[in-house]
Amino acid sequence: MANEVRIDLILIIYTAICVMMICFNTVFLLYLRYRDFIFKDKREKIRQAIKDQIELVSKNEEIDKQKQQYLYRNFTKIRFLKAFHEIVKEQAAVDYESTFTYLKLCKPLFEYLIIEFDNKENSKKGYLAFLVGEFKLCDETVYDFIVSAMISYTTNKSVYVRQNALHALYTSDNGEAILTAMLRMQEMKIKHNNKLISDGLMLFHGDRARLASLLWKEYSRFDVSTRVAIINFIRMSTLDYSEKFLKLLKDEHSHKEIRLAIIRYFGRMTYAPAGQYLVELLRQKNAEWEYRAIAATSLASYKNDETVNALKEALTSDNWYVRFNASESLVELDVEYVDLVDIYNGPDRYAREILEYKMETERLKRKTRKEKRDVY
Repeated sequence: MANEVRIDLILIIYTAICVMMICFNTVFLLYLRYRDFIFKDKREKIRQAIKDQIELVSKNEEIDKQKQQYLYRNFTKIRFLKAFHEIVKEQAAVDYESTFTYLKLCKPLFEYLIIEFDNKENSKKGYLAFLVGEFKLCDETVYDFIVSAMISYTTNKSVYVRQNALHALYTSDNGEAILTAMLRMQEMKIKHNNKLISDGLMLFHGDRARLASLLWKEYSRFDVSTRVAIINFIRMSTLDYSEKFLKLLKDEHSHKEIRLAIIRYFGRMTYAPAGQYLVELLRQKNAEWEYRAIAATSLASYKNDETVNALKEALTSDNWYVRFNASESLVELDVEYVDLVDIYNGPDRYAREILEYKMETERLKRKTRKEKRDVY
């Protein structure tokens, strides 16, 4: 009997808790709806203020100081800031040039926000950094207040804040600021994914050759991950660092990831001495398979008899990736059938099958492309 009472009590308590949770959620949702309803009028006021200011800018007239003061008073509220962001995006779709000219005039507002958010949580700093990048507020001067703030944000513990701050710098034309931020992260021993760095650097719309030069001068101060990111940035920007990179590639004391990144570079930027070295690397039986596999891919950019022979030899490798990449490169080089007869008629079944597979795949791709062209 005592056990039955306890079970009943547990069920009653559990039911009461469920009812209270439902009531709480219902009240909270109603509160959010009420807040949205109350904010609706304020949002329209913000929209009108921004619209009027942009209109004045489009007419080359001075913006209304009272309306800017209204923005000052409310700018620290996240709801207000989100509304500002959404309204600016709407206006940019209508008049991009005038909107971004107006945003430049709003820089004092963002400087004020940086000071106000200094001791706030990282979520607010991250959103602010995102807006700085979105609105392209970083100037070309390293000592600009917003640029300096973004550089300091890159040493923040939050990846979200760091990435948004770096993004704000990448989208500027300020190569010195990017270098300063990366060096500061290095000094603080802050690790950042090299893919994020190299992809971010590709967002830079300034003089990429100059940025690459700045980064290369300080190359020795960076860790391996960042060095790989710099090499990848130079590769994707198709800048000529062939001689420098070949020296690094030949240096067996260079880190494996750096050497692999350089091999990929020579697949995009052809350099005859590098092509010869890649052939030698592919033929090295004692070399690690990653070197040989990526060298096989990069040799697709070097069409000559020595390259073709080295790739044919690689088809007999005991590593599947080396064989696969070698067959892919032979197809890309469009080697004649007569030059591959010895593989088709040879004793190595694996070499023959992987080459046939790649040839058939390429034939089907070409057929599909032709059919699409015929349709359109």
